[in-house]
Amino acid sequence: MLPGHDKLDGQFFISAGPTACPLGWRLHTLDGLCVAVAQEMRVLPVVDANGGQIGFMLGTPIDLDKGVIVDREYHLDGVLGDVQSLDALIERNVYRLTGSFLFIMSVGGIKRLYLDANGSLSVVYDSERKLAGATAAVLLDPAAYAARFRARLYKALDVENAGWFTAGMTAHEGISRLLCNHYLDLCTWTTKRHWPFAEIETAKDPLAACLRMCDRISRTTAVLAKAGKTTIALTAGNDSRLLLACSRSMIADVSFATVAAPTADIDVACATRLAREFGLEHDVLPYREATRAEADLWLLRAGHCVGGNNVKMHPSVKPLEGQYFIGGLGGEVGRGFLWLNAEKDTVIDARGLISRLKLSPTVEVLRAVEEWLAPVSHLDAFLILDLAYIELRMSAWGFCDSYVKPRHCEINPMISRENYTEMLSLPPAMRRKGDIYSKVIALLWREISEIPVNRYGNYRDILRPATEAIRNPKRASRKIRQIVGSWRSRVVAT
Repeated sequence: MLPGHDKLDGQFFISAGPTACPLGWRLHTLDGLCVAVAQEMRVLPVVDANGGQIGFMLGTPIDLDKGVIVDREYHLDGVLGDVQSLDALIERNVYRLTGSFLFIMSVGGIKRLYLDANGSLSVVYDSERKLAGATAAVLLDPAAYAARFRARLYKALDVENAGWFTAGMTAHEGISRLLCNHYLDLCTWTTKRHWPFAEIETAKDPLAACLRMCDRISRTTAVLAKAGKTTIALTAGNDSRLLLACSRSMIADVSFATVAAPTADIDVACATRLAREFGLEHDVLPYREATRAEADLWLLRAGHCVGGNNVKMHPSVKPLEGQYFIGGLGGEVGRGFLWLNAEKDTVIDARGLISRLKLSPTVEVLRAVEEWLAPVSHLDAFLILDLAYIELRMSAWGFCDSYVKPRHCEINPMISRENYTEMLSLPPAMRRKGDIYSKVIALLWREISEIPVNRYGNYRDILRPATEAIRNPKRASRKIRQIVGSWRSRVVAT
């Protein structure tokens, strides 16, 4: 039995052999693989075209073709062939889904674990003990959790504030994180990249690509709204505005929420204005700071791999428990988030990447990023930087806290294989300019596009940079380091 399992609702672990199942958890077995899941985690059997079970899905997969959340068996359109055809089968069937999920396969001696397009349900693993799971907290007993904690690196990366463990590292020795676009082989306990291996073809009609993406976002939102109470995050940002535009046809079926955090004045002001002018059902959630006990539980549920403001403010979103919550994570992929001072032929090295990620270049971090970079170094600089954002930041930082709020179901509908492919296909000049979403928003809902994005629209916009620097000097310092680091990389390359 795993000590502390009663604190880990929504989590799971996978064993390559027989295992004890904690009290109150459910045990699923298939072809020698054991999957133990706690309360609040959904498990769905996956069957092939012959009706034979080949695996499980965990989480909330959404089938847009059928317009439903998958809540029973998920059927593939083929049967297992050789490994090459298997890869195509997985890409065609698993990665057409939206939502938040992972796929565990065990059939014919092939055992693998796949994440969704950005690893929004995170996975860590212990290759020596042949265990995988939601976080280190389900893989280690309390004594081992404390003994294997990487305190020095935790401090060097400033994880307590805005840092994180990147490139497959975690806060514990011997525990690694599976990054999206890689699968974990549950026979050899090694990882392998499965997407992409080549450049993404540039879209001939970028606007049409964006509109296809918006259609998927709208359909995902509609599926959730039909399934239960659904709330959409509303802030002053670009991606929030795009979500609002995509939900125009279902305004009566969804609600919106903004947390009145100490640093969210502009979000509250802009969201309130949007709600008032366009008749949105909108709640401003009062800010509530976590107690020490609540913060400690949050950190445990995240495996101590991330910290920052989310630890402090997470009780503020408790009113959203038991419903679907739609967020805007993933939109930055379409804007070349890490492209600062880069060109398509810029030489990307590990040290420069670490600088762009605003992380400390320790020996461990440098080694891990070098290992990540080697298999993709043949790609152009823009795609390398995009993959770094998706995998080294979003997969490692954005979703390592997937399980901290087990009674929330958060879906980020911008995240899917098809949507990311559309974003990556946009012409570089358009992505660098960063206004393509604004054009799409204006097409979908012109009136909301006329409300300034990330601005008050008055004198407070002039004071805002100084106010933010005073509030968060560390963030300002990291941003300066990022700009200087990317500039140095460009100078060295030329």
